[in-house]
Amino acid sequence: MTDLAAQEPRVPAPSRRALLGAAWTAPVVVAVGTAPAYAASAAARLAIDTFTSYGAAYTGAGTPSRIETKVQVRREWTASAPAVTSITVTVSFPTTVAAGGKPVSVSGTGWAAGPVSGPANGAYTYTFTWTGRLDNTTQSTSELLFHVKRTSVATTSTTLTASATSPQATSVSRTITTGV
Repeated sequence: MTDLAAQEPRVPAPSRRALLGAAWTAPVVVAVGTAPAYAASAAARLAIDTFTSYGAAYTGAGTPSRIETKVQVRREWTASAPAVTSITVTVSFPTTVAAGGKPVSVSGTGWAAGPVSGPANGAYTYTFTWTGRLDNTTQSTSELLFHVKRTSVATTSTTLTASATSPQATSVSRTITTGV
């Protein structure tokens, strides 16, 4: 009897290294290809829930000497978005109603007053920063409450804009028309 295995030509088997290299090449290419799309969608989204402003601290003549403003920012619920740990809010007041200078008062857990710029383009812009943590269990900042000095004119209707930015989230702004 003849040995058939000895008569057939031998084809070398692929090495273990060649098999592992082929098995790992495709997933690495797929992962690299999908990373940018995932990273672009990973930012949290902010919303300005509360934004009100009105005249306050009325004088004997019936005109407000301050403008009271409230702002609250919310991180929208998204399972894959990162936590938000800092937010910067700016609110612009026309020079026709705001007197400029630092805020008279600022309150709200985690909130601090920042710089005031202007007058530029007919407005003073007040900056506030919040530090804390917004995630899927705690979604909103405490309410920022602040007062700014008002010019001595009768109550009037004006347009105000608030913007919120964060390194971990997309920016958002909201505009209101109110009597101050």
